[in-house]
Amino acid sequence: MALGGLEQKANDCPEVELLRMCCRTKIDGDQQARIRHLLQPSMDWHTLVRLANVHGVQTLLYQSVKSIGKEQIPAIVLKDLTAYVQQIAIFNTVLTRDLLKILDFLQTHGIRALPFKGPVLAASVYGSISLRHFCDLDILVSPLDFAKTIEVLVVEGYQLAYEWNLLDQDLELTLRNSKSEYQLIKNSVSIDLHQTLTVERFLSSQFTFDYLWDNREPVLVSGHTFYSFGADDLLMYLCIHGSKDCWRKLKWICDVSECIQQTPGRDWPRFLQQAAQMGCERMVLLGLCLTQQVLGTELPEVVQGKIDAHPGCSRLAQDFAQRLFDQENTLGRSFTPQKFIRHWQMTETRRDRIACILDIRRPIHGFWLKCLPNVNDRDFLILPKPLYFLYFLIRPLRLGLKHLNSANPQES
Repeated sequence: MALGGLEQKANDCPEVELLRMCCRTKIDGDQQARIRHLLQPSMDWHTLVRLANVHGVQTLLYQSVKSIGKEQIPAIVLKDLTAYVQQIAIFNTVLTRDLLKILDFLQTHGIRALPFKGPVLAASVYGSISLRHFCDLDILVSPLDFAKTIEVLVVEGYQLAYEWNLLDQDLELTLRNSKSEYQLIKNSVSIDLHQTLTVERFLSSQFTFDYLWDNREPVLVSGHTFYSFGADDLLMYLCIHGSKDCWRKLKWICDVSECIQQTPGRDWPRFLQQAAQMGCERMVLLGLCLTQQVLGTELPEVVQGKIDAHPGCSRLAQDFAQRLFDQENTLGRSFTPQKFIRHWQMTETRRDRIACILDIRRPIHGFWLKCLPNVNDRDFLILPKPLYFLYFLIRPLRLGLKHLNSANPQES
């Protein structure tokens, strides 16, 4: 779907408007009246539920429509929504329980860890772990502890989500420990272990682990106290995270909106000054502007003044808002020239812009990894170690034969 009239039509349809109205934990009288008006028999519930699933806001939709217009929801829709939300609540409880175990385990090994997103975000921003859908646990550790943390989690029974199985095991270990984040899995629990906040490090270069650790604040989650990002750091991070993925999901905009409302006494002049010092002012203004354009979030005058002084942020927010409900919108899913351009528009310092340019290396790095010989090449043709360099020639030959065999299967 191209930009313009078709997208505007999608954004104006009653299902999208209702979803926007329902995606908040606090709904005033006027908003409730609008929701009741939209809950007409002509409502396309299939489209509404599909959009909620795509954007990860099923729980917010369910809570709002059930409390405001339960009698207007078709019985089968209400039944399916209830079952799905209950499944989310159970799974979130399981992940929260495992997060407590993991943090205790890391503490016994002297590893400082900061959980973020997941149950911590749900509890601190939405007030309940059942109101924010999440599927894994994100934990930030110091780069000095990154390799050690992977080792102790493996001992605890977690498995590496993926391995390259390179012939050069030292190189494999170096590559693993140099990644911004690494995934480990145990049963149904997946951990995204981070040593930097984002894969695109130039977007969050100032947010070092030590900085976030020094500014950490307690969060009460299901009766347990965790330490996570401070309130201002959390809001800045949420704007960085949404910007990183070009604001493809409504739930990321909801996160920012709820975070704003969770701290009504925020010192906004100080916050904006801090965002500028941390090199993320544009991303912060972009995130705040999107909450206003998409959810109608009221912003303080000082924030509105800053947005008005940066018209580029408003234009970029409008671009993302127009794409938000486009079924064909893939912007942000992977590295593309369009994503690079928008990241470039978000960066502020010379250092981060240079790093943004260097990020073009990531697709090249991925191609380079595919060229490295692994154990499958050795199984294809066993060579003595002094001749291992020949596997660089054998690998493309093996992959070519594999492709031919898969393209022309023969009956045995």
